[in-house]
Amino acid sequence: MTAISDPLQKRIHDLVARENECDGLFEEIKNGNGEESLRYLTLRDSCKELKSEIFRNARSAGLTRETIKTEIKQIRKQTTSTSSKHS
Repeated sequence: MTAISDPLQKRIHDLVARENECDGLFEEIKNGNGEESLRYLTLRDSCKELKSEIFRNARSAGLTRETIKTEIKQIRKQTTSTSSKHS
């Protein structure tokens, strides 16, 4: 298995952070804060673009889609456990 480069891993961390912010905005919208809708849509679209970019870069580096999906899941797990420790 090919190792994930630091720049790619940083992009994945950025993606996870954006997705978390996007989830938070979605919850705010559900709770009646519709003024966050435009920000949510913009962030959601940037997440899609970043994810596509990550997969393109991974393919050109010889990594599989599954490798990147696994890395994203691991970083999400780390982020979740870190944020739950701060609560």
